[in-house]
Amino acid sequence: MEQKLKTELYITPDLQQSLDILTLGVTDLASYVNNVALDNPAIRVDPPTWQMSASFARRPHKKNRQPLDEKTPDPVMALKAPEPTLADRLKAALPTYQLDTELLKGTHLIIDALDERGYLGMPLEEISQRFNYPMDRLKKALEVVQSLDPPGIGARDLRECLHLQHRRLGEPLPVLTAIIEEHLLDVAKGQFKKIASRLRVSLEAVLEAVSLLKTFHPKPGKLYSTDSEPTVYIIPDAAVQNNTGTLEVRIYDDVLPRLTLEPDILQMLRHEKLDTQTKAYLARQVARANKLIEQLNARKTTLARVLHAVAHYQKDFFFYGFDHLKPLTMQTVAETVGLSVSTVSRAVRDKYIQTPWGVIEFKRLFPSAISGTEAQGEATSETVIRKIKAYIEAEDKTQPLSDEEIAAALNREGIYISRRTVAKYRSLSGIPSSQQRKHNKKAPENPFRKEIEPVYRH
Repeated sequence: MEQKLKTELYITPDLQQSLDILTLGVTDLASYVNNVALDNPAIRVDPPTWQMSASFARRPHKKNRQPLDEKTPDPVMALKAPEPTLADRLKAALPTYQLDTELLKGTHLIIDALDERGYLGMPLEEISQRFNYPMDRLKKALEVVQSLDPPGIGARDLRECLHLQHRRLGEPLPVLTAIIEEHLLDVAKGQFKKIASRLRVSLEAVLEAVSLLKTFHPKPGKLYSTDSEPTVYIIPDAAVQNNTGTLEVRIYDDVLPRLTLEPDILQMLRHEKLDTQTKAYLARQVARANKLIEQLNARKTTLARVLHAVAHYQKDFFFYGFDHLKPLTMQTVAETVGLSVSTVSRAVRDKYIQTPWGVIEFKRLFPSAISGTEAQGEATSETVIRKIKAYIEAEDKTQPLSDEEIAAALNREGIYISRRTVAKYRSLSGIPSSQQRKHNKKAPENPFRKEIEPVYRH
């Protein structure tokens, strides 16, 4: 008989509950807490400090939630609106890219071919042939669609979907990249030691990568799916307000039920003569109640730490508006507050923040940096595209600006970007080269521009 020492790591029920509590938005969390309390006689539930009106009292259905009106200062007032489809949301975001007519047509072809998961359900070759659309332009259109929210949209399979979401977080983790590419089945089977052995990394590195992987959505299109259920409302999880030049962070936990230990149960444990089995049962319930209260407090603390860090990095946004958003990754925030990237990701996921400019998704405060920069800059891709467009519109049409000249102009503004990156964003926006502009004289009008309104105006 041969003895082998085997080490296995697993998530305990308490840890799983803690992760669930951190991930849930405030409205879903209120429902979750009420359901847990129903099964635990040791929990006393008092109404939240803020009383919901009848329209807010029902448990919200996650897929049908509507954000609050961005101009509404009261965090609990909302304006009901029809639920847009996934295609509506994606097409409404396109005007910020300032695409030409043909490239915009290509993005519409891609969006219309997405299935309910948000995946591209038709090969590019088939779309190109069916609609007589150039293949090279269709590939650029796919790049545009895959840059839209939610991350993962426009993927052609699960691996690409996960890779797209991974890249949105900033610098990709090599371990997670390898797991997505080669070991998804091993993850499903829980064979983490096998993955560590194959990749020649520590087990802790694999578990950290898998924890982050579990925050990704395998079917991003489902986040915006519509059905026959009634529309309900979103209440922000927190607020960052400008109080006479000082940013103040507030966590809206007053919309949650107030939990305490049930006095009658504590009285019974202290003074009643109970049989051993009953006493053990009540003691377990008291311990679980204490654990739940502790986890709710930990959620509030974690959310506050993350939001304080984000408010520090994005202070110009809170003072001056959307044009002053800076590139920010969850890795940066994680290192600042001393948490793992997966914990920050859970703290951000499904959360809404009230700002001086309206209620927005928390993840919107993590815009990606422009690609291909040689130095650390503060411009997002949207800002760069807008500036490139402005330079080209103001140029001498008889002597159009080259990509190198545009790059030099952006460098002087503090946006350190290469000629090749300018060419990429110019091409992605459907703007002709300087030689083509010199001959064409005038860029084509975009007939879709007046028909599509952006989701956010800023």
